[in-house]
Amino acid sequence: MKIAIPVLAGVLVVLAGPALAGHSSAKEREVTRQLNLEQARMAQASNQGSAQFATANQAQSAPAVAPAAPVESAPVASPAGNAGENQEPAPPAQ
Repeated sequence: MKIAIPVLAGVLVVLAGPALAGHSSAKEREVTRQLNLEQARMAQASNQGSAQFATANQAQSAPAVAPAAPVESAPVASPAGNAGENQEPAPPAQ
């Protein structure tokens, strides 16, 4: 346990170091701005390419087929609190 406290304190200093470093210089801010602009251009070009691919892919695909089996529905069950009240008797099963 005596070793764990200094190790945890060291980890805290290492992790908090960048936050405590202070302000960036003008050169660092400009480099960061340039990198961000470059990444934005790359992302935009990538998005345009995938959008063009999606449009071309949709134009080549066939339309969806309607279901061949008829759709069946079940009667709606009444809420548990109103069981038996204001209900019409069910028709006899055939």
